[in-house]
Amino acid sequence: MATFEEFVKVAEISLKDKTSHKRMNEIIHIMREYHVMRGLTPEKAVEVLQALGPTYVKIGQLASNRSDLLPKAYCDAFEKLRDDVNPMPFDQVIEQIDRAYQASWHTVFASIDPEPLGAASIAQVHKAQLLDGTTVAVKVRRPGVAEDMAEDIMLMKHLLAVGEFASNAHRDILLSLEGFVEEIERTTANEVDFTHELGNLVRFHQEIADEKGVTSPVPYPAFSTESVLVMEFVQGTEITDTAALRDQGISVKRLAERVCQSYVTQVLDHGFFHADPHPGNILVRDGEVVWIDLGMVGSLTVSERMLVGKVFTAVATGNAYLLKEALMGLVRVRGPVDHGALLDSLGRLLVEYSTAEMKEINVGTVLTEVIEILRNQNLVMVSSVTMLARGFVTIEGVIAHLSPDTSVIEIVSKHVITQQADPQYLATKAFDLITSSAESVEALAKLPTQLSNTLEMIDRGQIKVNADVDVSSRILATIYASVGRLSLALLSAGLFLGSSILCTTHMEPQLLGVPLLGVLGYLGAFVLGAYTVFRIMVSRHRLLNNEEPR
Repeated sequence: MATFEEFVKVAEISLKDKTSHKRMNEIIHIMREYHVMRGLTPEKAVEVLQALGPTYVKIGQLASNRSDLLPKAYCDAFEKLRDDVNPMPFDQVIEQIDRAYQASWHTVFASIDPEPLGAASIAQVHKAQLLDGTTVAVKVRRPGVAEDMAEDIMLMKHLLAVGEFASNAHRDILLSLEGFVEEIERTTANEVDFTHELGNLVRFHQEIADEKGVTSPVPYPAFSTESVLVMEFVQGTEITDTAALRDQGISVKRLAERVCQSYVTQVLDHGFFHADPHPGNILVRDGEVVWIDLGMVGSLTVSERMLVGKVFTAVATGNAYLLKEALMGLVRVRGPVDHGALLDSLGRLLVEYSTAEMKEINVGTVLTEVIEILRNQNLVMVSSVTMLARGFVTIEGVIAHLSPDTSVIEIVSKHVITQQADPQYLATKAFDLITSSAESVEALAKLPTQLSNTLEMIDRGQIKVNADVDVSSRILATIYASVGRLSLALLSAGLFLGSSILCTTHMEPQLLGVPLLGVLGYLGAFVLGAYTVFRIMVSRHRLLNNEEPR
């Protein structure tokens, strides 16, 4: 039976939902036309989304990255969706620019080419010149698209709320879909608000600035608004036009390695990567790789980057235990998990690839298959990693077209090895090690109390293990002393290892060329170690002389 909370939720959404009956009737008509109730093949699902309009085409594109929710066949089909549409009339483009600037476009641009460079469901792009003569690309949002998308999403939320209210069956599915709709709402809101893409352009351009032979369009924040985005105009050769690239004297093999290395750097070093690296979004200008269209990006936290690195290492070395350990830090649990079966499935997957040569292993394909295994164990991969998997599938297709002999997994493996020797990476590992040691010591410090309480309860007969057990106070005292010394020894070892790693870095302040924090760590480790040895020697002496332990 539906709860009062669910009733209130439906009522609240119903009041907010201003969606016209006309739109609902249009959707129902299309559903009937394509006989949706009889089932949908991946190809038919694509046709339905295209018939439903730009909002649903965009949803399909986003869904192509959600292999945690949809089978691989549907994700592959949705990836082929393109939202090219008829362009806006030029006078409408000018009207939108004037509205965004609240002034005539002549105050910013000397000229705007009436012929669009490209048109999509959300916006279209025109070539223009600023007043100082700089050639730029101007992305202009279609009128009413933000309102239309918000209306369609509200309709979806309404239908989901009604479905949740009407039936308790398939509650897990409804919750997953609700989360997906929330993700769509957040993503589409970012796409129609060009200030988000502007932020992506600024950050991406800054982070790849040190990469040789790689760049992205220069953004112009002063001339950009929520509905108009101005950036550097990039004219180049599409990355997969190998004939044109060779005519320019460019080595496609070296180009493939550079593109792959750049993508791996985005993922593992910056944690901010291009989430739609199809050939149209990678241009070559004067031998330089230019990443364009930063409307869809993915981001990874520091811990997620380290775990993804472990995943790559596990795949390259065929280590199923390491793979499982890394994956468990990248998933959300949605139900019961059979860890033995999970380890077995991952092991069998790695065995399949163990006989293949390194260059034959496709990172994107492996990640996609891993996500499928996790789905079968009620484990949902975080959305950033599913986006990464689809991104690698796309980029590996580009690399294979340019240079079939170039191995993505080899480049990834070398990058991970190099990264692990980086001082910043070592400092992060040291901090994690010290934190883990402190947590372990805290847990061990609590153990004597917990254990003694349990033993005292056994002694009083409150807990029985097949029989009443009498534990003397001497045994309890010995347990206290032993666990306390073990805690000190563990803390000393943690401080020693952490300090050793810190001393390989250039962390400030320093003492005689060595990080001060490392010196203090060594000193603390020595004092704790010496004290622990002293206490052990005293205890041994008392034991040999049959004295009471302290």
